[in-house]
Amino acid sequence: MSQKEKIYLCLTTVSNKREAQALASQIVEKRLAACVQLDSPVTSFYRWKGKVEQDEEIRMQIFAPAQTLDELTKFVTENHPYDTPKWICIEAEKVSEKYLKWANEVCNLRGFI
Repeated sequence: MSQKEKIYLCLTTVSNKREAQALASQIVEKRLAACVQLDSPVTSFYRWKGKVEQDEEIRMQIFAPAQTLDELTKFVTENHPYDTPKWICIEAEKVSEKYLKWANEVCNLRGFI
């Protein structure tokens, strides 16, 4: 699969729906991702500054063409409300041709596929 045929699923969390909606809107408005899905609150357990913490968070699933991944990563890093945000990107093994075409078009990547 060539770089222009790849989609990534990127995962992050924020502390509330308002933050998630604001970040998702900016990402889509800037054409850095084709789609952002927000999950209902999830409970996260983690160690922070030597202490085990438990918080409800909103999980964000961000679907981005490979060509926007570097710019998306930079944007999320600079605009995420957390000091140390989770940022995990997973390359999709298979992507339907129609979805890939749509994702590239809405991210203004015409001429791909």
